[in-house]
Formats: sequence, C-alpha cells, structure tokens
Amino acid sequence: MFTVSQTSRAWFIDRARQAREERLVQKERERAAIGIQAHVRSFLCRNRLQREIRREIDEFFKADDSGSSKRSALCIFKIARKLLFLFRIKEDNERFEKLCRCILSSMDAENEPKVWYVSLALSKDLTLLWIKQIKDILWHCCEFLEQLKPEILQDSKLVTLYLTMLVTFTDASTWKILRGKGENLRPAMNHICANIMGHLNQRGLYSVLQILLTRGLARPRPCLSKGTLTAAFSLALR
Repeated sequence: MFTVSQTSRAWFIDRARQAREERLVQKERERAAIGIQAHVRSFLCRNRLQREIRREIDEFFKADDSGSSKRSALCIFKIARKLLFLFRIKEDNERFEKLCRCILSSMDAENEPKVWYVSLALSKDLTLLWIKQIKDILWHCCEFLEQLKPEILQDSKLVTLYLTMLVTFTDASTWKILRGKGENLRPAMNHICANIMGHLNQRGLYSVLQILLTRGLARPRPCLSKGTLTAAFSLALR
C-alpha cells in the first residue's frame, strides 16, 4: 500500500513530466511555425523580386522594339544576366527569343564596336563572365531546339533563330570586330569559339541536332529549309 506522501510524490513527478513534455511540444510548434513563416516570407520575397526583374526585362525589350536607339553591348549583357538569373524555359520563352534577336541585331550593326555584343569579350573585367553567359544562352538555344517542331511555321522561325545564334557564336569568321585592325584578334576569338563549341559538345549539342534533323527529315515531306539544313550541318562539322 502506498502512503499518502508517496502517492503525492508520484503525482507531482508525473505532473512535472507532463509539463516538461508539453513545454517541449510547444517549443517544437514554435520552431516549426518560425520555419514555416521564414519559408513563406522567402517565397513571397523571391516572387516579388522575380516579378520586378521580369518587369524590368519587359520594359527593356519594349523600348528596344520602339527602335529609338541602339542598345550598347553592356546593356544587353546586363539584361541577359537578369534573365538568366531567373530563367524558366516555359515562362520566359518569349523573353529569351527577344534577347536572342537583340543580340543578333547588335552583331549586325555597322561600325559600332560598343554595340557589338561580342565586343565584351575584349573587356578584362567581363571576358570570363561574357564567355559563361554566351555558353548559357547557347545551351538554352539547344534546349529550345530539342522541343521545337519544325513543321509548325512559328516553331520553324524559332529553329532558324536559335540555329543562327549557334552558328554565329561558334565561328568568328563573320564577326565585324575582326575587320581591319581587328584581324590581330582572330586567334584569340577562334580560341573562344573553340571553347564554346567544346562546352556545347559536352552538354549534348550533337544529340540535339540529331533530334532536330530527325523531326525535320524523317517524315513523308521534309520540312527543313535549305538554310536550316546548312546551319545544322555546319554546326555538326565543327
């Protein structure tokens, strides 16, 4: 038989144990609540930042479409960094298309070195960043080529665009920056192109070309144009 004193002591110990367990549970709840709140705040902050960046990118291309003035290579580089920072292939496909058109347009400018996108390769501060950026852009071009259906007119235009990007930046022979006095830069630029081509090869460029050619040619009526085939075979032979 337990005495009254022993019973009271057991009851007190049990209550103390329950109180301790309740405090631990409460601490876990508070910790979990803080964690959830932190994740929610982080999610909302990232979404807000992404919306702001995308709005800035859209405004950049909207102003570019107006044709008021030609964008400098540095401006294009900066906006490309922002797009690549949050790039999602489904959500940013139109923005990426505009970026590629903007880059190619800059390469076509006459006697305007500051406009040529490739001119940033000559900047000591930006060379490595530029090389990384163009590698990322060209690989995204490959990712789009892997998904596009050349038998669809709009997709066919995009195939041409992304192949043009790949052809342009894996061979320096058409770069206007190498004309005249720039001829001395040709070995360095050829080395950069070889570096870019090696990177794309490691990532799976030839598999992408195989998929593209199969979709465009292995059908009752081939749907790849002569220009598209020329670009694809030029890349395959580099």
